[in-house]
Amino acid sequence: MNIIETLRFFRLKLKLTQKEMMSAYTDPSTYSKIESGKRSLKVNELEEILNQTSINVDEFFSFTTFDKQQQEFRETFYYCGAHLENKSTKQKLLNYYFLVKDKERKSLRELSNYIGIKNFFNAHWEEVDPVTSEEIIDIFEELMTKSFYIQYDYIITANLIRFFSAKQADLLLSRMFPIKYEEQRDFTTKKFAHNILINLISMRLYAKDYESAEKYIKLAKKQDKQNENYSFKLNLQYLTNLLNYILEGEPVYMERVYDFIHLLENTGDTLQAEQVKKEVKMLIHERDSEKMLNSYAVGLLKES
Repeated sequence: MNIIETLRFFRLKLKLTQKEMMSAYTDPSTYSKIESGKRSLKVNELEEILNQTSINVDEFFSFTTFDKQQQEFRETFYYCGAHLENKSTKQKLLNYYFLVKDKERKSLRELSNYIGIKNFFNAHWEEVDPVTSEEIIDIFEELMTKSFYIQYDYIITANLIRFFSAKQADLLLSRMFPIKYEEQRDFTTKKFAHNILINLISMRLYAKDYESAEKYIKLAKKQDKQNENYSFKLNLQYLTNLLNYILEGEPVYMERVYDFIHLLENTGDTLQAEQVKKEVKMLIHERDSEKMLNSYAVGLLKES
């Protein structure tokens, strides 16, 4: 629903007349003209309507779709990730991929979606090309020119962090964290920002670079001061326990790792539970770090 449709939805559900949607000091015909599309809605008028009807701002906007195209893209992306063999949704995502691929100049959103498709689906679909070294260099240089990062910057970095060198990763992290104006950022933006750290810690474990993994864990623990992202906290604690087990061999840490797996299973997230089991087995028993890095699978659990 757009904003006007959302206003109408709440008005009807709350059984309010059009006159009751705004204060008695406002021209009674104002709201009627807004809802009928005869005049545009001003920001101060929306604020007045929400105050008059006691509708919470966050709840109101949770019903409102500003970017239906991007919402549909993400739904298709995640559905394809969980149903790789579904031909109709696969073709829908590939159509979008080829459309954006052929564009000489991509918007930041298009570039983010394009890199996301390449990063995940290249390992599963032969139609999707791998991320190129030229793309990695160009995107890194562009990210380094920015002093303020928005949601799509964080998504691109979360997808590409595994391709950056240790020096490049550290340079970017020093600019991206702590998140500027964190209290004003929406949950989704912070979620993707936090996933950069989760992906980076995982990669350091696969590379057997335990010192760096420990460094990034310390940085990650300083984030999310508002304690909003429990998925981030749980994944971070899982990786911390896994690292502690690798370094110290104490059974209590492995017990905590399996507590995390059981929690995933009990909440119905069997896909991530199976991915974590495979990851634990690889990181505990495989001795060849190069083989481990080559077998590192980009998972939706690291992005969702």
